[in-house]
Amino acid sequence: MKYAKIRSQELKAKLHSPEARFYLFVSFCCIVFFLGGGSRDDVQSLVLLRPLAILFCAYALSGRVSGQWNGRNFPLYIVCALAGLMLMQLMPLPPSLWTELPGRQMFANIAQVAGIDDPWRPMSLAPSRTLNSLFSLAVPAAAAMLFLNLDGQYRRKAIPVLIVLIVISAMWAMFQLAGPPRGPLYLYRITNVGAGVGLFANRNHQAVALASAIVMIGWYAGSLAPGSKLLMLKLFASIATIFVLVPLILVTGSRAGLLLLMPGLAFAFIFIYFGQLPSDRKSRGSGRKQKNRMLLLRRWGALSAILAIVGISGLSVLLSRSAAYDRLFGINDLTELRFQLLPTIFQMIKEYMPWGSGFGSFEYVYKIYEPRELLDPSYLNQAHNDWLQYPLEGGLPALAIAFVAIIWFARRSVEMVKSWRVSSHRNFRAIMCMAVIGFLLAASIGDYPLRVPSLMVVFIILVCVFNDSIRMTGGQKDAA
Repeated sequence: MKYAKIRSQELKAKLHSPEARFYLFVSFCCIVFFLGGGSRDDVQSLVLLRPLAILFCAYALSGRVSGQWNGRNFPLYIVCALAGLMLMQLMPLPPSLWTELPGRQMFANIAQVAGIDDPWRPMSLAPSRTLNSLFSLAVPAAAAMLFLNLDGQYRRKAIPVLIVLIVISAMWAMFQLAGPPRGPLYLYRITNVGAGVGLFANRNHQAVALASAIVMIGWYAGSLAPGSKLLMLKLFASIATIFVLVPLILVTGSRAGLLLLMPGLAFAFIFIYFGQLPSDRKSRGSGRKQKNRMLLLRRWGALSAILAIVGISGLSVLLSRSAAYDRLFGINDLTELRFQLLPTIFQMIKEYMPWGSGFGSFEYVYKIYEPRELLDPSYLNQAHNDWLQYPLEGGLPALAIAFVAIIWFARRSVEMVKSWRVSSHRNFRAIMCMAVIGFLLAASIGDYPLRVPSLMVVFIILVCVFNDSIRMTGGQKDAA
């Protein structure tokens, strides 16, 4: 009995060792990228992904190190707040209270005409979709918990892990483009056939991920220190990878990718050209010479890379090989529809305030308000504007959660500005996180990238890294 207890303790120690926590973090990210590239609730791989995410949450909680999450778990609080709001929307309400909610009287009138007694109903007009939204939060929650459990030396490897996974998606897209339009490399039934979508179902989400990777790769190349292993190989491999990602963004046919490409290249250039070393100590003698030579190589590499990339982009446009460029300056039916939808969506937001229609309910609620002139054999499953769909479905409580997150983010940004002279390298990492977070939020104006599990993971990990970078600059403990 005593021997079995000792063996159990040894096994638990191995499962929760720093190395094991890191490898499970990497494993979870890989699982999400290969199973969570689609946002639809009928994607079959989600049946496997979400239970696995819940198991990873249990693992992270069971191996939590005392005090390691202190001051670092605000992103997790936001996820929990959204989960609490969704649970509130699923709570059954008595008919007298339910019918007083905005937008519900019509359903009560229908029940009265049909002679049906009003039952207790949840606040959400699409409870099954709200329940689906609730389970979808298991993925970012697991990613945040697994990251918070990492030791400092392994937290620094989180961004390279994301870079590698997005580059794998880029390579996957290259094979898709080389193969048949409906070949086996397309992982999802409903997808952009013939486009290089990689591990995603939607070309816009692939393009946003690639543009974000350019920023992260630029930061990685600019943070390489003299004396690190395979220094030159890592530097020029990073620049070469950016070379590869640019044309892949152009051929996806994504407007969002094209619009984010130039700012992505600008951030990458800044990080490489003005790259700071991890150590803030002043170099002397041969160390200073090595540092100056390294900075010179970075800057020449950044300049040559930018010139070459601009040339490639120009040739792509001149030779009419850029689908994204053509779609950016061309107006198609979908683009026109998104503009025509705006008055209807604003009307829906107004009528369902202050409690919202329920997360995930847009598809069903829109059918009530769909204008006659926009009737079409196809259907609209999302608003293609998360900045409007979020308040429509969540109401004022969802806006309050978003406001708290914005205030927290703004305060952290102010702390970063105040501590700029302490460590510019760590602030560069925070700026990189801010840039990618901004890319994902900007893409949400015309799409819904943050409903995709893999991009959810990218978003919340970068928020955690951003927070850790600010804490580390401020001299607080337990930061990466």
